Amino acid sequence: MNFKTKLLAVAVLPVALISIASFWVIQAQTEQLAQTQIQEMEARTLKERRAELQKMNKLAISSLRGLYQDSSLPEPIAKERAKQRLHDMAFGEDGYFFVYDQTGTNLVHPRLPELVGKNWWGLQDPNGDYVIQNLIRVAKAGGGFHTYVWNKPSTGKLSRKIGHAVYLEKWNWMIGTGLYIDDVEAEVAAMRETLGGSINRTKQVVLSFSIAGVLLAGLFTWAIRLSEQRFADKRLKELTHRIVEVQEDERKRVSGELHDGISQLLVSARYGLDQAMGESGKQVNANRAVHKSARAIENAIAEVRRISMALRPSVLDDIGLAAALKSLGRDFGDQTGLHVSVAAQRTSKLLSSKPRTALYRVAQEALTNVAKHSNAKNVWISLKLSDHSITLRIEDDGSIDLKPDSHTLPKGMGLRNMRERMDAFSGSLEIEASQSGGLCVTAKLPLEINEMPTQGLPTPEAPSIA
Repeated sequence: MNFKTKLLAVAVLPVALISIASFWVIQAQTEQLAQTQIQEMEARTLKERRAELQKMNKLAISSLRGLYQDSSLPEPIAKERAKQRLHDMAFGEDGYFFVYDQTGTNLVHPRLPELVGKNWWGLQDPNGDYVIQNLIRVAKAGGGFHTYVWNKPSTGKLSRKIGHAVYLEKWNWMIGTGLYIDDVEAEVAAMRETLGGSINRTKQVVLSFSIAGVLLAGLFTWAIRLSEQRFADKRLKELTHRIVEVQEDERKRVSGELHDGISQLLVSARYGLDQAMGESGKQVNANRAVHKSARAIENAIAEVRRISMALRPSVLDDIGLAAALKSLGRDFGDQTGLHVSVAAQRTSKLLSSKPRTALYRVAQEALTNVAKHSNAKNVWISLKLSDHSITLRIEDDGSIDLKPDSHTLPKGMGLRNMRERMDAFSGSLEIEASQSGGLCVTAKLPLEINEMPTQGLPTPEAPSIA
């Protein structure tokens, strides 16, 4: 993992983890809150239903109190009247009172008369609950509630029901009533569905904000990284430009010292040897030694001049770029034996020293590549002026393989150095296959003036063959 990826991960990962944790916490809290609301609503509704049942049973007992406590009335007659009264005390669509004795025999049931007179002690609902036994049990225990499944008269279907039962010890009766709670269950289900939809929408909103936060963090980090990278590239470009300037200044200094110092000393020594040979007369052995020394000094002078030209050609500063390119082509042809043609327009004062040097170094690098990597026989160098730019082309007829994907050159051909020199002056460098079979290097720099005179513009000179 590179540094940029690590930086992006360090910036985005905490935001992503916080977003995930927030999403999980909000989801858990929302679901818990919804469940609590549903349970509270259900408990409140059932509590109201139980209170209503207690009230109904108290009402029924109150209506029977006179019959139950009247000792002057025979018990069988009192019971029959009580049964009739309870039978007639229906309420609502599905509300009624029922009576069982302590053995489980039904005595009153206004909605299901077929149950009357039969013993239902062992009756079980679909859940295995012994309904009659449990109702009698809670009634004998002082009265209470029991929930079971029973047939709902209005629908003819089984539904959950809350029953409340009380016990009349004197008659051994269990009197009960009940309310169906399928409507409560439906309300709970509807509420659960509504809250579930709200929870899902909340999840989507939170998830959207989480994703947006991660994306914004990544975008912000990317923007900072891009800004820092551009700043670093700019500083690197400035540093590279400065290094090139320092190199050129040092080359110019060393070249001047070689030309003005060591070269002059060697020339002076050569004149001294010539004078010594003239005065020595016929001393053959001495003349031979002097001649040998003179040739060595001549070679040294030539080597010093070559090094001086390679470091910084004085003609580039004294006469200009066109003359320097012609001199470069001539020297290159002498050294390599290649046929070099140079056609260059004089740039006059359109280019300052630094961009002029940059173009000259590109030409040097390109010719070095021709000598090292190409099997060329001919090289063409051209320098042309246009309205707002100057173009240098070095073309050969060699056999360098150029990959078609991105103008990739073989390693060691100095392409990066050439590009950096052009980039330093907002120029461009293109490498393409030459029509002659080799490579064509094209360097272009913008002129330092906005308008170039249209009259008196020098025409291209005739090619000089080195």
